[in-house]
Order: sequence, then structure tokens, then C-alpha cells
Amino acid sequence: MAVEVKRADVTVADVTVVGVTEADAVADGVPAPPTTGRRTAPRRRLLTWLLALPVLLAALVVGGAGPASAHAELDSSNPAAESTVPTAPATVTLRFTEGVETGLGGVKVLDPQGKRVDTGDAEHGIGGPSTVTVKLSPGLAPGTYTVAWRVVSEDSHPIAGAFTFNIVRASASSANIGSQGADSSVTFVDGLARGLAFASYALLAGSVLFLVALRPAAVGRFRVWMLLFASWAGLLVSTLAALMLYGPKASALPFSSAFDLDVLRATLETKLGRALSVRILVLGAAGALLGYLVAVLPGAGRRRRQVLGAAWVLLSAGLAATWSLSDHASVGMQAPLAVTADIVHLLAMGTWLGGLAVMVLLLFGTERDEDGEQLPGALDVPTVAWFSKIAMICVSVLIVTGVYASWRQVGSFDALFSTTFGLLLILKANFVTLMIAAAWTARRWLQARLRASAGARAGDPMGRKQTIRRAVAAEAALAIAVIAVTTVLVNTEPARTAYAREEAAKPRIASGSTPFDAGGSAGKGIVDVAIDPAKAGVNTIDVFVRDPLRNPVDPPEVTVTVALPDKQIDAIVVPVEHIAPGQWRAQGVSLPLAGTWQVSIAVRTTDIDRAIVTVPLKVR
Repeated sequence: MAVEVKRADVTVADVTVVGVTEADAVADGVPAPPTTGRRTAPRRRLLTWLLALPVLLAALVVGGAGPASAHAELDSSNPAAESTVPTAPATVTLRFTEGVETGLGGVKVLDPQGKRVDTGDAEHGIGGPSTVTVKLSPGLAPGTYTVAWRVVSEDSHPIAGAFTFNIVRASASSANIGSQGADSSVTFVDGLARGLAFASYALLAGSVLFLVALRPAAVGRFRVWMLLFASWAGLLVSTLAALMLYGPKASALPFSSAFDLDVLRATLETKLGRALSVRILVLGAAGALLGYLVAVLPGAGRRRRQVLGAAWVLLSAGLAATWSLSDHASVGMQAPLAVTADIVHLLAMGTWLGGLAVMVLLLFGTERDEDGEQLPGALDVPTVAWFSKIAMICVSVLIVTGVYASWRQVGSFDALFSTTFGLLLILKANFVTLMIAAAWTARRWLQARLRASAGARAGDPMGRKQTIRRAVAAEAALAIAVIAVTTVLVNTEPARTAYAREEAAKPRIASGSTPFDAGGSAGKGIVDVAIDPAKAGVNTIDVFVRDPLRNPVDPPEVTVTVALPDKQIDAIVVPVEHIAPGQWRAQGVSLPLAGTWQVSIAVRTTDIDRAIVTVPLKVR
């Protein structure tokens, strides 16, 4: 159960055995358990449901999920969205829920005719990385102005949006900014590059560890050597592609801009650009060590293999850190712990998947060369047993780190079942559950196989391999499914933030109530106040005046003012209109900033009796 795609929690405690028949078991020398017709049918129905559940979940995700949303969001702006300001502002300031980068984006302000009126580049304001400010031309005319912004959030995902504000009054028309989405070809190729990078890392990291620890002689096989070279080259090429495509994707530029040196220069100054650059440097060191390993590993002693293995683990951890330090784990609560857990998660995933890949090559490849000589590094039962134990450790690590990451990025059951990220996580967990169930079956088969081969020595090759081949093939297919889901997960907004954003976007009304006493028997009553939608920007304020029994009353005069003391905004008179018995309304009220606004209501009951009450209401 993992939380991010690159973190393919393909938990395989063992070489998986799926669909083993009685004939297979007898052919491999393993006594087949007795079966009855009564037990076979329920087991088949159970297996059918287990296999169908991920398919149903996949259909639910594809059918109900929209496009991936941003991982940060615009919290407020000055001027506020849809607000009307009495004079032309000197700047436009945007405040986000987390730090952002502007090197691959920026802020454009357009007048009603679509002409840019911003001057200079967008910069971080007094609020730090979460605040972006752009200067405006002086003397702007009255009308509706459009602000289009595009930035990169702290987890390296680009976000964009737009809003309008009015100077003095709204104009008959406003600028058309068109689509702000990235080029579809850029998005498609970038997704392929990310998926190739995850798969290549897992194959590279784990295959070398498998060879160093369990089968050093197998490095002399051509297919194994090709796996090592292809995974290293695949990770290098995919990293270079991701580096070149990140700028066009973040800036919504066409595919051809991937070869623009100015765009590449801006990419290298971003958080993800620096991480990808480090990955390329670490890959250079890994390539040098890989060449040395191929040359010396077949004849290396135990001590040298331990040193080489330790060096490879350090390089693999360095490669994993280039993901962890620039993605979901690096943002939010407990970031240091989350980054560490993420690196360990990736190492455990690579150890399992890379080892499985080498086993596939050794099981399905030829055993003899053209001269009929036995090829080195053939699998034997003890090697499979050792890999089973190592995989079991990886399973435990993946479960612990995966559950932690899931809790951190989901947060609640509501978020799990109502967001794209949560549904993808459930789908991935189902695939992993199938693999764990298969691993349990495989472990029982392997224990029986070891008992049947009690006299086998470490170097003895395995006999009949039909069952083990089926097991590894099924396990590899499930691994591909898990990696595919994980690749989508890494580009999807975490459920915790997505759920919080969706909840915040729902229409809400802030309301409060307070008694008033203007003197005399008829001067007492209750005032109810409501602000809709209680968000920074344009709102509607309703005031209700009632007697002590909550019957509506119409005093001679009701006046309303609003203030935000925390932001040094003094009382502003709000014109209200009497629309119903006991009800007054003010529409189009501009509340430009989030915070606790003080709504003061003055109720005059006679020529000389007057009461003023204040109701604090929170605006998001």
C-alpha cells in the first residue's frame, strides 16, 4: 500500500504462484493437495471476485475522475477577485497556500481590450515564497481588468488560474485569455518519460543488488548485461527528456520550446530542475561503478562484493532522493521524516522489482551457449529461497512506509473515497493485495519444493521450472499494473489537499447572532447576520432584526459597517436595502481579504434610542 507511484509497493514476499494445477505440482515433484469439487467452486468464485475488484475500481476511477488539479491554490489576492476598487492599484499581489516559483510562469494583467498593463517580472512579496507581486502601469483607466497567473508549487507541479477586478466600475467587456493548459503532446511525452524513469530506476537498483548478493556469476550472461545497460540508459534518457519537457509543461509552451535554451536555463533554476541535474550526475557515477561491477563481479570474493553492494546502495539512495526531495514528500507536515521514508520505500521497491527482473531472464532464457556449455549463474532452489526472504523484508518495509505516506497524503476516509488520488490508491492497494495473496500461496509451494529437494546443494540448478515460470510471469504482470497506477498517482493532487480545497470551494454562509438593547420596553431584540459565500471577494450581507420572541420587526433605521482590525481596515459603511419584514440586504459587498470581519449593526428604535452591536464573522 503505497502512496505515490514511483513508490511501486509491489509487495512480493515470494515468487508468486498463480493458477498452479495438480499436474504442475506433480511434474515439479511436489505432492498436490487433495481437492474436492465442493471446495474448488467457492475458491474459483473467490478468485474471480479478487481479480474483478481492481477492474471495477479502474472503471470507477476512469469514469468519475476529472483532470489532475493543482497541489497549491490561490488563497487570496489584492485586489480581490471580482472586487471593485475606487482607484487604480500600483500592484497586484497573489497569496498562495504554499510557496511557489515564478521562473517558468508569471503574472499577466490585461486591460479590457486585452493589452498588458503589468510592468516587469513577477516577484515574491513581503510574505515570502507564498506571495507573488507584479507592478502595474500608472494611471489605469476605469474598467474590468483580467489577471492571469501561472506558477510552480513547492512539489514541482505547475498551477494556473485567472480572475478579474474592476477599477471604479465594470466595463462592457473584458480580455479573453484563452486556454492555460499545457500542450497535449508535451503532457503525453512527459508522462511516458516519468513512467520510464520509475521503471528504469527499479530495474537498475534491484538487479545489481540481486546479482551482487545472490548470483554474481549471472552478470556474464548477455541478457543480464543488456538489462543492466538498458535500465541505466533508460533512466538517463528519461531524465533528460523530463528535464527538457518540464519548462514547456510548466509554462504552457509548445513542444518545440523543449529545445529553447532560455527555457532550459529557467528550468535549471527550479527545484525540480536542480533535482534532475543531480540525478544525471549521480547516474554518471553509477555508470562508472556499473562498468566496474560487470568486469570484476564474476570473480569477486565475499569482502569485495560487500563493499560493492554498499557503494551501490548509497548511489541508489542518492537517485531515490532526487524524487523524494522534489515531490509530494518534500511538502507539508513532517517533511524530513516523509522524505526519509520515501527514499527507503523506493529502495525496497527497487530491490524487489529488480531482483524479479533478473529471475525472469534466468528462468526464460537459454541455459546453454552455442557450444552446448552450461551458462553461468543458473537459478537453483536455495537462491529462490533467499530471494523469498529478502522480498519478505521488502514487503514489511513497503507496508510500513506505504501506510505512513497514505495517512500523510490522505488524512481521512472521506478524502480516500471522494478524490481521484484516493480511488487510485485503493486500486493500487487491491493489486498489491493480490500479489500478497499470491506470495502466500507461493511460499507454501516453495517450502514443499525445498523439502522435496532436501539434498540439493547451493549450486544445483532447478529441475522442472514450469510452475515457477508461471509464478514469476504473473507477478511481473501485477508489477506492471502497480507501476502504471503509481505513475498516475505521482502527478495527481494528494487526497488531503484536494479534499480540503473541494470543501473550501463549497458554498458556505458565515452567520452569527447577538441581542441588542436600545432602551425601553420596545427597544430590545435580536440581530442575526449572514455573509454569503463568506470568501474573500464579493459577498452578500443579510441582516435580520427580531423581537425577543424572534418575530420580525422593522425599526425606523438600520445601518451596517464592516471592518477588519487585524489588517488595519477601518469601518466601512455598507448600504443596505429593506427587502422583507425584519430583513435588510447589502449586495456586491467587497471583502478583499480573508480574516475575521467585524460586522457592526446600528438599530435605531426611536428618535433618541439607538443600539450598536458587533458580530465577528470569519471570511475565508
